[in-house]
Amino acid sequence: MSDNILKIKNLKKYFLLSKRSKEESLIKAVDGINFNVRKGETFGIVGESGCGKSTTGRMLLRLLNPTEGEIFYKDKNILNLSKKEMKKLRKEIQIVFQDPFSSLNPRYKVYDLLKEVLLLHKVVPKSQIKNKIIELLESVGLGRQHIDRYPHEFSGGQRQRIGIARALAVDPSVIICDEPVSALDVSIQAQIVNLMKELQKERGLTYIFISHDLSVVHHLCEKIAVMYLGKIVELSDKYTLFNAPKHPYTKALLSAIPSIDQQSDTNTLSVLKGDMPSPADPPKGCSFHTRCPFAMDECKSVEPHLKNFEGNHKVACHLYKKDANPISV
Repeated sequence: MSDNILKIKNLKKYFLLSKRSKEESLIKAVDGINFNVRKGETFGIVGESGCGKSTTGRMLLRLLNPTEGEIFYKDKNILNLSKKEMKKLRKEIQIVFQDPFSSLNPRYKVYDLLKEVLLLHKVVPKSQIKNKIIELLESVGLGRQHIDRYPHEFSGGQRQRIGIARALAVDPSVIICDEPVSALDVSIQAQIVNLMKELQKERGLTYIFISHDLSVVHHLCEKIAVMYLGKIVELSDKYTLFNAPKHPYTKALLSAIPSIDQQSDTNTLSVLKGDMPSPADPPKGCSFHTRCPFAMDECKSVEPHLKNFEGNHKVACHLYKKDANPISV
């Protein structure tokens, strides 16, 4: 078994808009992505709304079934598993959702929310459930005094802590974090991110961290995939991506991050013109060429594929060809 706990191969998810014309009515939410996640690391997936990052996260847990592709967890293709086998797998892979209020049943007290998970997966004997719930709450910065309260009695940050406790209840190896701090105030975001880092260190967790906020991703992730219109356009370790981004889309995203250092060249704002095209009617060639200031004729007709630029730095852009000098962007 390799160090990679997850391997994603040619993963696709198409949604059918209309049955009249199958070919013309497909939304290609995720369109052939590949990446590996090492055990114990935090893998970030970033991009604008509609790029396919949340759809990717849901497919990793089979909350959505892929149209095509393979998802390997510990070298086992989870797409071949039965419902019974998937139930066992969900003890290994859990998810924390974006909205900490809508993801919690408002009719359940905290005790019942966590008890349901513990009973479903037979984590501990019934006699130990209350102690286990208190232990879970304390691990996320809450306590026994919160056990009999309803979700509406908590702040947004506290509700997200309950969501994290629920994910931890089955002692998973992997947690998919789907925009877990985007609905929170900035000061609370920092508390939740620091909590997640502490839990990862204590429990050896692997995170798939989905976000549009690159400043949060920079703080938490070791490796990052940048998505645009269902495809990965750049993939690299954090330090390379933030210090030497290659794709024009990545550069535009990074330039929008607020910075104290106004003297740095990287703070020159690269404004993205226009809106992201519809995934139901993506542009031919490079999907980014309609917004790219460096688009060439080739970009309008030939789709660039993700290729190694230097080491493990992968870029899908015609500006960087194997036999050509990179164009300064």
